[in-house]
Amino acid sequence: MPNAARSIELPEDLRAFAEERVRSGQSASAEDVVRDALEEKKRAVLREALDAGIADLDAGRGIETSPDELMAEIYADVGLSR
Repeated sequence: MPNAARSIELPEDLRAFAEERVRSGQSASAEDVVRDALEEKKRAVLREALDAGIADLDAGRGIETSPDELMAEIYADVGLSR
């Protein structure tokens, strides 16, 4: 996927927050503030999914498999061949 720039409009409070981060030297630009926030949110979502998976395993809802079997299943699920 190309790295295309997109224009977004921020509410005044978020715009002020981003501008303050830039003024204070904590970020190089407002774009960096938004990018960092989105990356942080993505990591949080992944952590939640990982925590849910670990909870399922701890509750005995997992299945035993090998790494090769798991990768084969993932490839099949997304329609790719190895």
